[in-house]
Amino acid sequence: MEKLYAMLEEIRPDVDFRSVNTLVSDGYIDSFDIVTIIASIEDGFSVEIPVDSMLPENFDSVESMMKLINAAKEK
Repeated sequence: MEKLYAMLEEIRPDVDFRSVNTLVSDGYIDSFDIVTIIASIEDGFSVEIPVDSMLPENFDSVESMMKLINAAKEK
């Protein structure tokens, strides 16, 4: 999970990804950030995020992003 934290903090150093669990819901990150995060996850973790998984709730917390990554690794 540290790798994901590092990636996210590089994209948005102004957001406390370690304590916020409502990243999308409360407007900490927007759709443009999500596109950047998806690209970083796909490159950094060598996975492909399916289009049907690109939902705001999958990016609301680091934990939900890790679940998304782990699910993509299983495919």
